Formats: sequence, C-alpha cells, structure tokens
Amino acid sequence: MKKNEFINQLRAQLKDLPAAEREEIISDYEEHFRHAKEKGRTDEEVIKRLGNPKTIAKEFTADYHLGEAKANHSLPSLTRAVFASLGLGLFNLILVLAPFVAVVGFIFSLYVLSGAFVLTPLVAVAAFAWESSVAKAIFNLFVTLILAGAGMMLYAGMNRASKAVIRWFTRYLQANLKIIKGEK
Repeated sequence: MKKNEFINQLRAQLKDLPAAEREEIISDYEEHFRHAKEKGRTDEEVIKRLGNPKTIAKEFTADYHLGEAKANHSLPSLTRAVFASLGLGLFNLILVLAPFVAVVGFIFSLYVLSGAFVLTPLVAVAAFAWESSVAKAIFNLFVTLILAGAGMMLYAGMNRASKAVIRWFTRYLQANLKIIKGEK
C-alpha cells in the first residue's frame, strides 16, 4: 500500500465526520508521511507503524462522537458515541452495550412509571361514576392525586438523573476508549 492509497482509505472511512475535522486528520497523517520521507523511510514502513486506516478511522470517529456527547449531554449524542465505540471490537460489545441498554431501559421504565402516575386521576374520575360509596370514591380520588404528584416529582427527578447518567456514561466511554487505545 502506498501513501495515496492509505490517505484515500482513511478519508473514505472518515466520511461521517465533519469536513473540517476530516481534513485536519488527513493533513496530520500527510505530515507523518512527510516527516518519514525526510528521515528516509518508505511509505510501507510508515503505514506499518501507523496501522490499518479502518481502525484509525474507527478510533477518530469514536473520539469525535464522544466529544459531541460530552458537549451536548443528550441521549442521541451518547447513543452515537456508544455505537461508534462498538466498532472498536467485541470487548466493547460486552463492556459498553450491555450497561448502556440496562441503564437506558431502567431510565425509560421510570419515565413510563412517572407518566402512569400522572395519568391516574383520569382513571379515578372515570371510576367515580361506577363507585357505589362516595367515601370510597373520594378516597380513591385523593390517592390518585397523591400518585399524580409523585409522578410529577419522579419526572422532575428523572430529568436531573438522566443528565447525570449521560455525563457518567460519557466518562465511562472515554475511559473505555483510553483502555482500548492503550493510554493511561
């Protein structure tokens, strides 16, 4: 493989990144080749040292999406970062996808629970017509109002907890990526 082939493969693999980011990465790698040429190394030696362009692109893509998740603190950004890091190997499939699915499933279930609690007064009002005892109907109404209040508080708490979980999981992904790259 020659320099141009390597650069073209790298550019093709980085297609999901913004153009400015992609061109900066490409220029860095072209600089590697220039420095190596000055030191008398061949393209093949440089490519052997740099590694597979597909693997390099996966690492850059995961880094980019992780940075986006860190900046945005949103579930879509975090999801893109998770799936970008899954491309780095089977190791990540186990250590990233399983906790991600578990945490997102747990958070989703609590949001559904809060929604169900908020909607309970509608059920109480509908059941009010069929209740034979007024005292029982009023008791049910107050219980459902308490559940609705608990649902609203749970929803507010889940909004804060979701943001904290997204920040934590972003740091977890970052640490995982460092392990894969062999950094400390």
